[in-house]
Amino acid sequence: MRAPETGVTVRMYRTGFGDCFLLAFRGDDGKPVYMLIDCGVHSQYKGGGDKIREVVNDLRAATGGHIEIVAITHEHADHISGFYAGQEIFKEMAVSQAWFGWTEDINNPEVNAIKRQRALMLHALQATQQSLAAAGNTEAGGIGGLLGFFEVAGEKDEVFGFKSADAMNIVRNKVSKPQYLKPKCAPLAVPRVQGVRIFVLGPPLDRKHLMQAEPGGNRGEVYGLATAMLSVMGEPSIGGETFQPFPGNYRILADVVREQNERFPFFHQRYGFSDADPDAWRRIDVDWSSEAESLALKLDAATNNTSLVLAIELPKSKRVLLFAGDAQVGNWESWHEGGWSEENGLAKGETITAQDLLARTVLYKVGHHGSHNATLKEKGLEMMTSDELVAMIPVDQSWAEARKPNPWLMPFHPLYEDLERRTKGRILRTDTGITAPPGRTTDWGALHPVEDKNRLYLELTIPDRPAGSRHPARAGSKRPPAKQRAPRTRLKRS
Repeated sequence: MRAPETGVTVRMYRTGFGDCFLLAFRGDDGKPVYMLIDCGVHSQYKGGGDKIREVVNDLRAATGGHIEIVAITHEHADHISGFYAGQEIFKEMAVSQAWFGWTEDINNPEVNAIKRQRALMLHALQATQQSLAAAGNTEAGGIGGLLGFFEVAGEKDEVFGFKSADAMNIVRNKVSKPQYLKPKCAPLAVPRVQGVRIFVLGPPLDRKHLMQAEPGGNRGEVYGLATAMLSVMGEPSIGGETFQPFPGNYRILADVVREQNERFPFFHQRYGFSDADPDAWRRIDVDWSSEAESLALKLDAATNNTSLVLAIELPKSKRVLLFAGDAQVGNWESWHEGGWSEENGLAKGETITAQDLLARTVLYKVGHHGSHNATLKEKGLEMMTSDELVAMIPVDQSWAEARKPNPWLMPFHPLYEDLERRTKGRILRTDTGITAPPGRTTDWGALHPVEDKNRLYLELTIPDRPAGSRHPARAGSKRPPAKQRAPRTRLKRS
């Protein structure tokens, strides 16, 4: 994989339903310097095992077997399973630095307390899911899908039975001293690459933000799902019915249901009403399953909020690439508490805030496959005001929406519409490739997207020169610049 003359080339691998990004910078000696951010596929993705191994083989070929920095955002399978599935290949490769969020530091007592709590929740959910599956309850599938983000329990070659710690340790053991990064630490450098600065935005330090998946009172901060669900459910109204334990919209008259089989088939199928056992409808044998799925969602969101978030700044143009992992509301909101100054690594008189970085973002790796609460509005996407903004989304929409019993709305439509508007249609997706809104031609400007003919990856080159500047070969020339032509899009399609 070649590095551009200036700036960086970003390769997004098409693992199926998971994140894997390889970045190539040009080093001081003219040779490429590689950075890998995550490598995984969801454990239940059909064919995911073969695909992720193909990706790992390509990583070795693309990098010549040496990666300068491996950054893991968090411990979900769709971000780390490739390290386990391709461990024999990774053993042969050299890694200079391994970066994790501070929430993965196993020598930190607070981290271990969080991990113990998470392990207890995970164990309880696995037992619950198995009980529901044995009883033929459809909710087992929903819980199983969420558990699939954590670890894989083998089914021949489709999956690669592992625990998250196994995959994390494969990367940890590649270096003598892993780095566990905290937000607002001094900007990091890419070895042998002049001037690139990497700002750490997350994971947050306080538990309040770590556990916050939804926006609380300010529902305008996310893209509508929670509000829409509340409006559909409605607020229960008890009126003057103080003699009933539940409001009217949660009650049903058993005699009416019993007599009107055709009108209420759901209750006859699910709750009995048989003459042999007239009280069968009263039982709550599996009603607790909804609480189990709620617990699974909380566990999933809490893990997402531990995402290591990196903002990569190019030195000349000050363009920023934002890799947010699967950060959810609390993680995003924490970015805006404090910033950078001379006290944490900047030059005297220089200050940088999260808003500054968002305003200069030209590449946004969309969080959590485009889910509704993994991209903030007011403190997130609405602050990405660059005219060059491009979005990369690792997603398979058809697979996500086919999930049973509850489909995953990824990418979430209101968010996707806003992304299309703010990027002017410049979106790269692992499922559909280089997209363009119907009936419109997308102007990619100075950015160059490429689609691999074998459909293994998509690439985007981001130059490090100010918008509208001349080609580096012309720099310093006293001749007047040639008449500007309209920018052309370089596309390769299979």
